[in-house]
Formats: sequence, structure tokens, C-alpha cells
Amino acid sequence: MSVTDTPESAAQHDSSSVFASVPAPRSPTKVASFVERVLVELRHEAVAARYVTDLDQAGAKTIWCRVEHTPLDVDAEYVQIRDDPRLGVDVEPCSQATVRERLCQCLDHDRVGRVDVRPLAGVSMSDD
Repeated sequence: MSVTDTPESAAQHDSSSVFASVPAPRSPTKVASFVERVLVELRHEAVAARYVTDLDQAGAKTIWCRVEHTPLDVDAEYVQIRDDPRLGVDVEPCSQATVRERLCQCLDHDRVGRVDVRPLAGVSMSDD
């Protein structure tokens, strides 16, 4: 399985971005507020929160989305999909509380990482 952005998603994302990135400086209050806005989008739209970092990893991506908007057969409300070029893809069922916690952790600890919200239709999950 791989997780990739389709060419259409980039164009669609540029024109209708919900969040380009978490605001700086990354105070705990601003991070929490940002994450709550992301969670609102995840609850109401077929979108994915995508976290990308270049810190110690070339092109690693993590996305969180509601399972109901994916072809995945997972017994959970949300799913975390981590795509690391070195380690492959890992799919983990999770709760909304877990999504909140992990997004906050990513944004608290990685100053070069970024989060955006994009249409889930623009994220391809396929078997390689």
C-alpha cells in the first residue's frame, strides 16, 4: 500500500485550502486551537489531515481521516496512515482523542513539519 497525493489534489488544495499550516509561533494554546479546527473539518467533510516532515526522514507523511470516507475495512472511527519511504505504510485504527493527541504532539515537537487539510479524494491509497 502507498499513500500519494494525486495531481488533481494539489490544484484543488491550492484553490480551496482550509489550512495552509499551523501558525507560528507554536504556543500550546495556538496548537490546540488549530488542532480543534482540523478535527471539526475531519468530522464534517471527506478530508484528510496530512502531516509532512523532512526531519530525519525523507518524505515521511502521516494522514488522519474518518474511516467512513476510505475503502479501508477498519473497526474504528478514524484511521492513521503513516507512509515512510524507509519503513513502508502502517495503518492504525484510532479514536478522535488519539488524532487530537498525535496532531498536537507532531506540532509541538517538530518545528519544520507542516499540517494541511485536503480533500480525501486527492489522497490515493493503493496497493503497490
